[in-house]
Amino acid sequence: MDALALTHTPPHRLAQAAALLLAWIGLCLWQWRRHRLRQHAPQASVLASGAPGPVALVTWASQTGAAEALAWDTARTLESGGLPARVAPLEQLDPAQLRQHQPVFFVASTAGDGQAPDHAEPFVDRWMDRPAELAGLPCGVLALGDREYRHFCGFGQQLQRWLHDSGAQPLFEPVLMDRGDPQALQHWLAAVGALTPTLPPAAPSTPAPRRRSSAQTSAPGMAYEPWILLGRRHLNPGSLGEPVWLIDMAPPLDGPPPAAWEAGDLVQLRLPGTDRTPRSYSIASLPEAGPGGGLQLLVRRHRREDGSVGAASGWLTGDCPIGGALSLRIQPNPAFRLPPALAHRPLVLIGNGTGLAGLRAHLQAAERRLALADSPRRRLVHQGLHAWLLLGERQAAHDALCDAEITHWLANGVLSRTDRVYSRDGGPHRHVQQRLAAEAPRLRDWVKAGAVILLCGSRQGMAGGVDAVLTEALGETTLQTLRQQGRLRRDVY
Repeated sequence: MDALALTHTPPHRLAQAAALLLAWIGLCLWQWRRHRLRQHAPQASVLASGAPGPVALVTWASQTGAAEALAWDTARTLESGGLPARVAPLEQLDPAQLRQHQPVFFVASTAGDGQAPDHAEPFVDRWMDRPAELAGLPCGVLALGDREYRHFCGFGQQLQRWLHDSGAQPLFEPVLMDRGDPQALQHWLAAVGALTPTLPPAAPSTPAPRRRSSAQTSAPGMAYEPWILLGRRHLNPGSLGEPVWLIDMAPPLDGPPPAAWEAGDLVQLRLPGTDRTPRSYSIASLPEAGPGGGLQLLVRRHRREDGSVGAASGWLTGDCPIGGALSLRIQPNPAFRLPPALAHRPLVLIGNGTGLAGLRAHLQAAERRLALADSPRRRLVHQGLHAWLLLGERQAAHDALCDAEITHWLANGVLSRTDRVYSRDGGPHRHVQQRLAAEAPRLRDWVKAGAVILLCGSRQGMAGGVDAVLTEALGETTLQTLRQQGRLRRDVY
């Protein structure tokens, strides 16, 4: 802002700006303090009395944070019953480290139709192709899944079979949790608590499932908050498919600042006056990009086989009045966030339909990084390797979602390339996976240059097809390296 503009700024505008700045600083401090508190949670703690004894291990495999949250709930149950506990992700462990703890509890989500979560695949590939030396190791398994899929709790049950073949001693039958079933959680925590020196009182938090393939819960401490529906814009009039809406929402002006979120995170919606399962959606904007400091969603109205409209999508896209109240909570999604160490890598963003939502937030983050980029980063952009978007939809005439934004990102260098394909328009490449296969040499070049691959959209058809193309184009060894480095990140549903 130049001096002339500042001179003519009304005093109340300056006061509002100052208040917003102070609120933002306060929010940042609150988030930092929350992060520090979580770092000092019960991990690797010892009994207060200092008496020697076994340390339990709670290890998790999580696609979007659900199993991790439940692992911490499990550790708190153990600690409150007098048994010290350590919490660690599965990929950081090996059989020798498992044997150092007693007992060991596994909290495992299932990704896709029976697969391990992306981050756990190194453990699967290295250790689970053969039995390990775990004879007599006391263990328990909590498997998270969705009965709508053919291989219900597939990875958790695969883990249970591996433990059996390795000679581990089950403490109780594996607990299979269908989409965050609170009764299954209560059973799990009661079974875990019964193994502690002092049985803790049962006070389980109620997990909340989302529309994705594996059971989900919100991160510990994230409560539902009041929000306001600011507006909605129909993005695909005339489409052969169901309507897609850009939804604007913001917290009340007189309320506390909302929980912070990052590109890749989710939001859970709880419908008013009902106990229906909450619905989760990929957040399509950064905090500073939404109107009034709010957030945006891309929502396609869901229509069931009997012709009725889905409750959550129907509420957001039509039934909720403008200015109406919403009950939301932010759901961190570590599997689809971009860690700071990878933030300045080139991006290959692949999606279809409303999967653009999660990619859109990442492109907004890339635009912000580009505005602050140093000269080496700008040289990388000039070389044509910054972000490459491959997106599938139905018809170019009606389904070119967020076209003006994508054109803008192409013009200012945030996007160096886009490939948009439309299944109903014909041509050699009707689906995004077909276009990606045709660009296999270019894909290999981007990966060699250090690119991160971000995949967001429907699991059926698109995600499986893209996975097959990545395997064919890059090879399983390269894919395994990308997973280990966190350079292949997915949010599919």
